[in-house]
Amino acid sequence: MEGTLVVSEIRIDMPAEKTTCGICFDTDYKAEQMFCVASCGHLFCVECVKRHIEVRVSEGDLRIRCPDYFYCKSKLTFESCVHLLTPKLRAKWKQRLEEESVPVTERVYCPNPKCSTLMSKTRLSKQEDGSMRCCFKCWEPFCIDCKVPWHNNLSCEDYKRLCPNLTEDVLLNVVAKQKLWRQCNNCQHLIERSGGCNNVTCRYNNSLVTISTFFLSNNRW
Repeated sequence: MEGTLVVSEIRIDMPAEKTTCGICFDTDYKAEQMFCVASCGHLFCVECVKRHIEVRVSEGDLRIRCPDYFYCKSKLTFESCVHLLTPKLRAKWKQRLEEESVPVTERVYCPNPKCSTLMSKTRLSKQEDGSMRCCFKCWEPFCIDCKVPWHNNLSCEDYKRLCPNLTEDVLLNVVAKQKLWRQCNNCQHLIERSGGCNNVTCRYNNSLVTISTFFLSNNRW
């Protein structure tokens, strides 16, 4: 009897002999339970590959390498792995790819705390209505200049002066100061060091944030 080996999106008939996973080293896998990295041919069981992808995507790493880290630099692509993923993980990886495709200087996030959809300034600029823009997802209006919910008949300066405690940014900054979070200079996301050395990589892995100079008098940093 023959089995079927999954190689990206190609199916190859193979003898039904047992195969060893390169991650968990279990030797009791059939061919249909294995995933083969197309560019290098390394074999891993489907469950281990799923967990590997889930961890990397959760950490914001879109350049997911073959699990054989020490010897291989091959990459796993979204297209080659999509059939292995749960709907939730598939959506998360796709979202990360969409975020990565928008340059850092172009990124605008919806100020609605229940939405926070990522948009690009270029696409938003096509909505010609002064400073008011609408989120592509929730359609809530917001100010493109100061990135807060739309303040009708108020300038950005007046809004900040009259409603300083109503902006989400102000509230977030208070929490960030209390918890000693820091902001990445590239992606602008807040970062918290939970342990380890004083070098922290942001969620998108596009910059190395050195935090050893922050709060040197505080033992947490």
